[in-house]
Order: sequence, then C-alpha cells, then structure tokens
Amino acid sequence: MTVDIRVVRAGQMYRYYLRETVVGDGRRPARTPLREAQEQAGVPAGRWMGRGLAVLGLAPGAAVTEAQLRNLAVP
Repeated sequence: MTVDIRVVRAGQMYRYYLRETVVGDGRRPARTPLREAQEQAGVPAGRWMGRGLAVLGLAPGAAVTEAQLRNLAVP
C-alpha cells in the first residue's frame, strides 16, 4: 500500500477531487474529460444530494460536472 500526503489549501480542494478522487484510487490522465476518465476507471459519476441544491440551481440525483466542481471553489 502507498500513502501520499499533500497540503491542500482553501479553494484548491476541487483540484484534488478532479485529479484523484473522482476517478477512484488512481490519477486522472491529463486532458481527459472527467466523465471519460470515470468510465475508464469504472467509477460512476458523482450525484448531487442535499437540501440546498435548489438554491444552487441543481437537481437532486443529477450528475456532477467538472465545471460545477470548479464553481464551488470560487469564494
């Protein structure tokens, strides 16, 4: 087992998710669209859940897009 520890600063968490978490335990290949990388890794698309979705203009159960993750990081 390999463990990698990194400092994640405020406003950068989405980069960590996009590079490593949303495609399983591996790293996302450079310039590969999010959904394509998830399909290659056998990882289903993330889904929106929660009570505040309407305020954000999101629907419960809708697939999470890369642009939406980036927008959440903007203060």
